[in-house]
Amino acid sequence: MDAMKHKACFGTMFPDSINVGECVGKVFTVRIDHPAGMMRSRPNIETDIKEWDDCRQCSEYESCYQLCMARIALDGTVAAKH
Repeated sequence: MDAMKHKACFGTMFPDSINVGECVGKVFTVRIDHPAGMMRSRPNIETDIKEWDDCRQCSEYESCYQLCMARIALDGTVAAKH
């Protein structure tokens, strides 16, 4: 079965992984600063509304969003096991 052709941004709304520093996706960016000492900082989540609107207008939005959410679910499951 041949794979469908998708836009280059397909499946990239969210960052691939979340680490200390800046993690960028097409729509969402997560920034986690690691302060000195034992403190934990709250993640800063930014949303690029222009890119969100672009995604919402795309003919592949539903499939792309479902892929993004499936990746998040799988990532959470794997992280919980390790």
